[in-house]
Amino acid sequence: MLFGRQPRTLLDMLAEQWEETEEEIKDLLTYTRDLRENLHTVWEEAQTALREAQTKQKQIYDARSLVRTLAVGDKALVLFPSTENKLLARWQGPFNVIAQINPITSKLAIPQGSGREQIYHINLLKKWLDPTGGHSVHYITHDVTEDIPYPFLPTQDLSNLAKPWINPALTGSCHKQLVHLVDVNQDVFSKYPGRAILVQHPIRLKINKVSRQRPYRIPEAKQKIIEEEVQTMF
Repeated sequence: MLFGRQPRTLLDMLAEQWEETEEEIKDLLTYTRDLRENLHTVWEEAQTALREAQTKQKQIYDARSLVRTLAVGDKALVLFPSTENKLLARWQGPFNVIAQINPITSKLAIPQGSGREQIYHINLLKKWLDPTGGHSVHYITHDVTEDIPYPFLPTQDLSNLAKPWINPALTGSCHKQLVHLVDVNQDVFSKYPGRAILVQHPIRLKINKVSRQRPYRIPEAKQKIIEEEVQTMF
């Protein structure tokens, strides 16, 4: 295939000579007129396909989108690229809305950056809700004249305790000894990965192939969880 057409080979040239086919020779005016008509037909078909695709994409977007508006005086968060990685973005702010350009764009006062005022689309904005405003908590107090005794029970941090798998084929005494060994050495049997200096164990993968993945943006809700998981490995 050559540009979507079947290329001419030596056999095709010989077949044309044997069949004595003559190519139709067009004058310049006819060739120009036919080419213009073909280009106009292709342009109309492309415009029709483009309008259909835009209509379909708009229907899908409108079905999942919500109408969001901002008024002058509101505070909004802006989705800025992260300073650590350009592929990541996080909500920063809040910033004051100083003007409403149209229903989907607003002008905000940004302290940092080259300009004091910048215009943003509604897709990059999120209305800021003050967590301290609009909510009140009423406390009810009671006077207690007598001391209420309650015992203090010792507690144990079980967040780092591992649950090793124990072979069910072990007898009762061996099973109890193994459980006791794990309880005594809780600092060794941990659910977090660590580093051993006394024993080395080679790890062989089933497929000897390096797996690579292109960088992609991590959702803001999962970024803190991933950072905590990475820190527990050290």
